[in-house]
Amino acid sequence: MLPAQEKKELVPLGAVMDSLALRYDLDFAYDAAVLRRDSLVSSALPKVFDKQWISTLLSGPQNLEVVFMGQQVIVGRSTPGSRPSALLEVSGRVLAADGSGGLPMVNIGVEGRALGTSTNDEGRFVLRYPRAYIGEALVFSSLGFVSERFSLPQNDSVLEVVLKNYSIHLPEVQVLYTDPDQLMRSVRRRLAQNYPSEPFLLTAFFRETIRQDDEYVEVSEAVVDIYKPSYQAGFASERVRFVKGRKGATARDMEVVQFKLLGGPFHFAQVDVVRNGDFLPDEEGFSAYRYLYKGVDMDNDRVLYRVGFEPLHDEEGLFYRGELRIDKESRAVVRVDFELTPASIRRSRSYLVRRDSRRFRTRPVVARYHLAYRPWGQHWVLSRVRGEVSLRVNDRDRRQRSLFATVSEMLVSDFAPADGQQRIPWSEAYRSDYVLSEQLGTFDPDFWQFYNVVEPDEDLRRVFQEGER
Repeated sequence: MLPAQEKKELVPLGAVMDSLALRYDLDFAYDAAVLRRDSLVSSALPKVFDKQWISTLLSGPQNLEVVFMGQQVIVGRSTPGSRPSALLEVSGRVLAADGSGGLPMVNIGVEGRALGTSTNDEGRFVLRYPRAYIGEALVFSSLGFVSERFSLPQNDSVLEVVLKNYSIHLPEVQVLYTDPDQLMRSVRRRLAQNYPSEPFLLTAFFRETIRQDDEYVEVSEAVVDIYKPSYQAGFASERVRFVKGRKGATARDMEVVQFKLLGGPFHFAQVDVVRNGDFLPDEEGFSAYRYLYKGVDMDNDRVLYRVGFEPLHDEEGLFYRGELRIDKESRAVVRVDFELTPASIRRSRSYLVRRDSRRFRTRPVVARYHLAYRPWGQHWVLSRVRGEVSLRVNDRDRRQRSLFATVSEMLVSDFAPADGQQRIPWSEAYRSDYVLSEQLGTFDPDFWQFYNVVEPDEDLRRVFQEGER
């Protein structure tokens, strides 16, 4: 059912598009040969932003393909397995200049746009963008490396990008010892300036993999919408809505025990260290963690302070150790790497394992996480979350052991301000007890043709291909 409508009359499609552009700050990219602005349509505009309504309006009787990329709406003729004519693709690999190979987790984004992706563990990437972005700056950045910029090409292209190590000149950046406690208190004071004070809608790609003894047994992927409340609304909770997904047929069935991951997208949408205040001092300056100054680093031509943290006491509950990267100018947290302490790992079984039995004994081995934020206007927004958890399962009857290693990764490829009417209702929200693989269909090689995602590693492709045979 379409939203409540305003006064209804037939007007040129071009006038409706102009009204939508003004009302919702949209840009339209389309093939003039297939989309006629002078065709007459109903001018009854929706009272709230509605992608489905706009898609139905623009697709018309020709069933054109309509793709949303940030504030860009792309319309074009397409055939199965192809992209709209208004959408281009640049792909390739990012390598380290020292010859060490591909660089993982390199941030790739169109400067000034809410559009980006990231390299996989082999340094490979694919980025899809509308023709309207041709000539704009495509930026490659990674901690400790000099950023590279390219103009977005006019045609589908393949790039090989080489990043050089960043040499920090002491007189230039005036690297001096900084009191880490004072630095962390300044991070707390400037949260309202550095992070959105209004709710946001994020579109994210989510992948989770399960390996048993170094062999993939399950791969699931999905696109999700995330409603993220204001960073000042401490008691409000993120909500996740499943959009589409697929799973790879397993290379072999799980042996020893049936192993499942619960609530992946639900939990990862809430792993936001800044919004939750994890590892930060409270408003009075007190913290459960000890801070250690570790010098500076560079990312995207920004100087970043490195601050290590470890728990003051690690006797009960779960505690982490790790490192934060803090922007020197804004005092914003732009990256966090952390893992459970050894003592917490030993206590974590009851937190990480939902169900065990007399026959099986599960022991967590490692749990580590990576978070990254990216600038958007005057604020920083969540960009990427990666989690790795390994558990050893002991079959007491067979005297057999297996190591289950899971990697879950969420990449935010699009974000835009939201209003209260766009909040995801509970009836559509992804729940904490959902198992992603049970919500999905089978593998489709053309499934992600319009989305910017992290390219699968070669191992994942092999899993999918074996499942098709």
